[in-house]
Amino acid sequence: MGTATVFVGHWVSNRIENAVVQNSANSAALYMESILSPLSQELAHGDRLSEQASRALDEIFMTQPMRERIASYKFWKQEGEIAYASDPAIIGRRFEPTDDLKRAWNGEISGSFEELDDEESAAEAALGIPLLEVYSPIREIWSGKIIAVAEFYEKADQLELDMARARRTSWLIVGSAFAASTVVLFSIVAIGDNTIRRQGRLLNDRLAESEKMAAQNAMLRSRVIDASERYAAQTDRFLRKLGAELHDGPAQYLSLAALRLEAAFGDRPEMPTEAEEIQQSLQKSLAEIRALSRGLFAPDIENLALVDVVKRAVEDHSEHSPFRPGISFQGNPSPNLSISGKLCVFRFLQETLSNAARYAPASQCTATCDVQDDRITVQVSDDGPGFAPSGETVLREDGGQGLVGLRDRVESIGGRFEVRSTPGKGTTVAMTLLPRKMSAS
Repeated sequence: MGTATVFVGHWVSNRIENAVVQNSANSAALYMESILSPLSQELAHGDRLSEQASRALDEIFMTQPMRERIASYKFWKQEGEIAYASDPAIIGRRFEPTDDLKRAWNGEISGSFEELDDEESAAEAALGIPLLEVYSPIREIWSGKIIAVAEFYEKADQLELDMARARRTSWLIVGSAFAASTVVLFSIVAIGDNTIRRQGRLLNDRLAESEKMAAQNAMLRSRVIDASERYAAQTDRFLRKLGAELHDGPAQYLSLAALRLEAAFGDRPEMPTEAEEIQQSLQKSLAEIRALSRGLFAPDIENLALVDVVKRAVEDHSEHSPFRPGISFQGNPSPNLSISGKLCVFRFLQETLSNAARYAPASQCTATCDVQDDRITVQVSDDGPGFAPSGETVLREDGGQGLVGLRDRVESIGGRFEVRSTPGKGTTVAMTLLPRKMSAS
């Protein structure tokens, strides 16, 4: 705003000054033309004024009113030659035509205020008073042709005062306008600033509330994950105990009943049909209870390192299947992982290796475990037929949960579960755990 004020102020002030100077020049030129034009008509046919015309001009400019108004005068011919002047020393001399002189030869009245820098104005500049320099074309009376240019220097004390007053007025008006605009803009910005500050305080309050809620949610999530981990560990212990009790309880009783039945009919050449059916039923029940016991029973992995948990899961799968996956382990082999995390890794490998053996038995399969500073990633990849991942959340026809239960198990302890598969291009199933403590054991 300050820069604009200075720029506009200078522009307006210069326009006003130029207008005042030009109006004063026009008035002075019209006044002088009525006096000078009749006496300078001789210049239409020559380069000098006659002695009679020169004496008449001198007498006119020697009168009291003219002496008080005009400081000096010159009559110019073409190419910058001075035909007559109040200073006899420069009559007949040639000077470089100024822009104002050129405009006068083109028929324009031009004037300038206190611009006495040209060589031909040296005598006037030495006077040390404010002067209005006016160039007025002199025309031939009958043809209107420009025959000479009259230059005169009008004393401009009053003009200087008028221009100073106009300059002050213009700067006052421009400064007041810009000051008012500045006040308005400042008020707008102040109102906007107050609004922004008020909204900023509201946003900060809401941010604090959001952070507080986020902290509470994080705490609740941590408590949920802790509870889920404890529940998973307790459930696994319960299932292990249930499997052991099935193996040591009902399975032993069924085995004893089968032995007793066989002993009761051992001295007979043929066992009765009913007894044989009972014995077969006992054997089938025993086999199913043992299979159920094995399914419920998980190995004791609480004291195993993660690398040993991975090897144990792959080895257990290989004992009951001709499918032979490879193992790749990267990073710290013994991160400080909770029992629920180890159980999740073990069950993940059990389920994914079982799926790979079932759906891609002829493929190359690799189980990979990558331990970083802040995460553990376990994945099983094969180059089998693949499938559409959109069907991964559908329950199996046999009632099993498959990947659905596996996803729930992983996410229940704060992990991430991902399936990447394309028909004909293999499958990768990955889980990522984000343990809160990853220090080496």
